[in-house]
Amino acid sequence: MDQGWAALLGAVIGAVFGGGAAVSAAWLGRSGMKIQAQAMAQQASLQVDAAREQWRRQVLREACIEFVEASRLHVHAIHRYHALVRCDQQGVDREPEQIRRNYFNRGTRTQSAGLVLEFEGSPEVRDAATRVLEAGRGIPHLSDDHTNFPEALEKTQHMWEAIDEFVRVARAQLAL
Repeated sequence: MDQGWAALLGAVIGAVFGGGAAVSAAWLGRSGMKIQAQAMAQQASLQVDAAREQWRRQVLREACIEFVEASRLHVHAIHRYHALVRCDQQGVDREPEQIRRNYFNRGTRTQSAGLVLEFEGSPEVRDAATRVLEAGRGIPHLSDDHTNFPEALEKTQHMWEAIDEFVRVARAQLAL
């Protein structure tokens, strides 16, 4: 075989195998890019889920803090209201009407704070919040002769206990 034919045959064989190698390399590269793109999409999805979960926890944490603060202020307002009703208003540092308004406003704030927990809280958190709200609703207004004061005091203590239980449940949920 002369040199011309050998060069031509070598070029043809090189083109066939070289082209096949190029096609194989392109196909493998495309497959690798596809796998890499899928991995990146999965990673982005995981990051979005983590950010959403962090946001939900923050909303729940803030709602729990607001609920506990409102509930405790409500109990303090109840104590002040009971003191106002039981005494002749001596030694009271605020106007009686202001104390009455605080008493009713604190209950409203507690109810409002509980609404967020209805949407964002787990069943355990919702149940604990419901127990606090029910305990607050169970505290009777003092009668004119104050004969129901022991009952009101006992029911107020039940509300404190329900608040403490809510704090325990909320901490457990937020620690997950």
